[in-house]
Amino acid sequence: MIVVSHNELVAVSGKAFEGLRLPYGEADLIANMVTDLEMVGLQGIKHFIKALSYLNPSNNQSCSIRCESSSTMTIDFNNESILCHLPTVLGYILEKLIDNHYVILNIANCFNRWLAFGELCKLSRQGISIKACWYYAAESTEIMYLLNSGNDLPEIYIRHDRELTMNTERKLTIELSDRAFELPCVSAHQQHLSSEKLKRYQEASWVNGIAIEIDDWNKLKKASQAMLVPNNKCL
Repeated sequence: MIVVSHNELVAVSGKAFEGLRLPYGEADLIANMVTDLEMVGLQGIKHFIKALSYLNPSNNQSCSIRCESSSTMTIDFNNESILCHLPTVLGYILEKLIDNHYVILNIANCFNRWLAFGELCKLSRQGISIKACWYYAAESTEIMYLLNSGNDLPEIYIRHDRELTMNTERKLTIELSDRAFELPCVSAHQQHLSSEKLKRYQEASWVNGIAIEIDDWNKLKKASQAMLVPNNKCL
């Protein structure tokens, strides 16, 4: 294991994203999305390393938007990571809350949904209640983030069910409301990560640093050095 600081992780993650030379996405925002998840012990770096394979410069299709109603919208991410587009999409969907007390955003064909964590926490601090849910068919798992207005960190509920393997959609559903969501019954989920537990882990990360597996750190460092390789088009 290696121990790094918050600022070190933000810096290296930002350089790793810049090394992809994508025409979209803000490196500082994405680096903080990775670090926010890692700070609470939810493997932000591992999720980011997986995301690198979906952040492909050749896949530059525009996201398609379909309005189902005045309060329901579906956006197709074309099998890309949520990292690049989510901050912009959430800013756009917030405008819908001006005229509606409740909005549903369905993000279709997207990857790396755990990394929505930091951006959703930001919305909660702005006075918005959020419920985000997705299925991970490979592990027959349903994951839910729930943040009520003003919460710094979410309650996370995880449910395992073999029937979920039938749901192969790569979708993230985000519900936003100006009213609080009711907390689900804990007994209906096999795992509950409380906001208090996440807060303790986060505080320990600030004090003691972030412990990272050496192999993961080396992969991240290698990706960050790609920005130093000359672009052949510039030669």
